[in-house]
Amino acid sequence: MKKYSFYFKESKPFVKLMMLICIFMVLTSIAGFIFQMINLPVLATQALSQIIMFGLATFLWGIMFEGSFYGFTQTKRKNFSYFLTIGILLLVVSMPFIDGINVWNNSLHFEGEEIFRQMEENARLVMEKFMQDTSTSSLILNILVLALTPAILEEYFFRAAMQTTMIKMLRSKFFGIILTSILFSLIHFQFFSFLPRVFLGIFLGYLYVFSKNIIVPIIYHFINNLIVVLGYYLYNTKIIEKDISQIGYAYTPTLFFISILLIGGLFFIMYLLQKKEKINAQ
Repeated sequence: MKKYSFYFKESKPFVKLMMLICIFMVLTSIAGFIFQMINLPVLATQALSQIIMFGLATFLWGIMFEGSFYGFTQTKRKNFSYFLTIGILLLVVSMPFIDGINVWNNSLHFEGEEIFRQMEENARLVMEKFMQDTSTSSLILNILVLALTPAILEEYFFRAAMQTTMIKMLRSKFFGIILTSILFSLIHFQFFSFLPRVFLGIFLGYLYVFSKNIIVPIIYHFINNLIVVLGYYLYNTKIIEKDISQIGYAYTPTLFFISILLIGGLFFIMYLLQKKEKINAQ
């Protein structure tokens, strides 16, 4: 009797990529159906949708095409602390740049833009609904669901699975990172924050490529989300007077230019670290 297996080791990168997207779409549809049938609290719905769409999709894809959930994930420890430090610095120094791109992106006007602006407004209202309860327990839940969970699951899905496969398929780190970052932004369905999220994806992508450790982009992603959650919390509890979720809070032309220079400097340092590793390996 012929033995059947769900492990497709010899599949081409293009097939792996298409299957990752298909698995994601099927599970997204299943999640949508479940949440229509079962009325859950908003925070629980958010958490379960992340787990099903990104977590389960990555798990099934890993089992099918890599032989295990962790088989495709890089966790190199050499120079980990250096890349983690660079990642945190990159997050800080890139804020004026990302905010400046956000200002420009949000200023675009075109026919039919009302639909996309309504989608942005709906996303903002959902976030505000999460943040209405300012109790300590609610803050902890928001950090777990809105900051930590997406940081872990989205990085495994986009950087470890999709980006790695995309790079192999295109035989180019640059185009693999760019295309993955575009898909990363598109999947959030927010046109007027599309470009800032693309650049966020590029930063995360290169952090993974340079560090060869998925923990580095996960921590970057988590802190980025955490700043938003804490910003809402501090504003809603009147601890701070300025709503840092507002577009343009960190942008000035001068800071934008300085931010670009600092980003370039940090990328150059990562390049030198990687080059040094290659030389030592030889």
